[in-house]
Amino acid sequence: MSATFSQFCTASQAGYSALRQCIDLCARQERSYEFPDCLMPDGCVPERALLGFSRQRDGSYLLYWRPAVDYHGASRVLTALFRRNLWRFQSYETLSERLSSLRWELGRPTAAAAAGQDWPEPCVRLTHDLSQRVLGQDRAVEATAFRLYSHLAKREPARPLSLVFYGPTGVGKSELGKALAPALERCRGERYQSVWTELNTFTQPHSVHRLTGAPPGYVGYEDQPILEAVRRNPRTVFMFDELEKAHPEVLKVFMSILDEGRCTAHRADEAGERELDFRRCVFVFTTNADLSPSGARPLGFSCRGEAVSQGEKKSATPAELAERLFQENEEARQAMVRQGVLREIAGRFSALIGFQPLDAAARLAIAAKQIISLGQEFGLRIIQVDPVTVRALSPEREALSVRSMTGVLEGVLTPIFAQAALNGHGAFRLTGVPGSLRLIPAYPTTSSTVPVAVSSL
Repeated sequence: MSATFSQFCTASQAGYSALRQCIDLCARQERSYEFPDCLMPDGCVPERALLGFSRQRDGSYLLYWRPAVDYHGASRVLTALFRRNLWRFQSYETLSERLSSLRWELGRPTAAAAAGQDWPEPCVRLTHDLSQRVLGQDRAVEATAFRLYSHLAKREPARPLSLVFYGPTGVGKSELGKALAPALERCRGERYQSVWTELNTFTQPHSVHRLTGAPPGYVGYEDQPILEAVRRNPRTVFMFDELEKAHPEVLKVFMSILDEGRCTAHRADEAGERELDFRRCVFVFTTNADLSPSGARPLGFSCRGEAVSQGEKKSATPAELAERLFQENEEARQAMVRQGVLREIAGRFSALIGFQPLDAAARLAIAAKQIISLGQEFGLRIIQVDPVTVRALSPEREALSVRSMTGVLEGVLTPIFAQAALNGHGAFRLTGVPGSLRLIPAYPTTSSTVPVAVSSL
């Protein structure tokens, strides 16, 4: 049977489903699914090799080729891929996503692969939109926008997009999750709704009924289950905070949803339909657990290549970003399994995205933004905050989280803001240091946005 490597990277959802059926059928016969004379990508030596797929007894999947292939092209992604001739994936979904991500790299001119390529416009717009809401997390925002775009580009998605945001407390995980629905609305022009749930209230196995509903005759049958929100809008962003605190039985509910994109509700809708369709939804889970490669490092969650310059980020191609995300995802999945999460659950998440501790510049920018927001609560429009003032108002010691910074700012600024609100409304500039803070009236602007003087922080 003749085949090409590229056909496995450019397959449709139906194609990947058929491939899985063939692999699983061969596994039941205790053999691999192999293509003896597969044409490898341009730049590979030899040009043809045996390409094989295999399902293991633990549910993992193997991708391999024989003999070993040397890649001499310009793609860094394919160079990394062909350094090994065997790859293990925790689930079939991670295998198919890995293959699909390579379509960005195949068939492109060598010069384009070496110099980088333009990003699709919707992906650029999502990145910019989310970065305006969440400061100091460029890598996480970039990865999230890329995953969102990859999901939106599918005409008939087979399953929902599921993201796990992990990292220290108070660095923007929940804030980014809340920003997804508005950003998707602006990008797609279609209405998205957001449903936010705290999983720290799902510590008992019976609490699973709050997700899908209680059976007839049981307590809670008349209550509205959380997941039935998809009946109101098939484009729903479900956000679940504190994943690590949920009971394992609760997490098992998500297995069929994240794998097949559907589940059966206990109650039928007005048309008598019980099936819930989540294929166009986005599921976001947050956790403060350390999913770094070692699984035992202090808070910090530094990933390989953490110090990425602006120039390096701009030159990265979509395929290179997919390569980076794949490596980080697999490391995070392994850490999740080591911490007690079932392997079959960890393998079903589309992407695990790490958040870094906020650096000094990010904390100052966030402090300036919080000052603006606090002024708006008092009916004041702060059009400028002096950089010296921002530094003076920021805690001398690194705050545990952005929430801690909010408490400090409210304590210092509430008296002066409350007094200014009594005297009148308008546009102001905040200057001075604690003990001599001043709100100086400024000419009102016609812009609906509030400029903040943080560029020289």
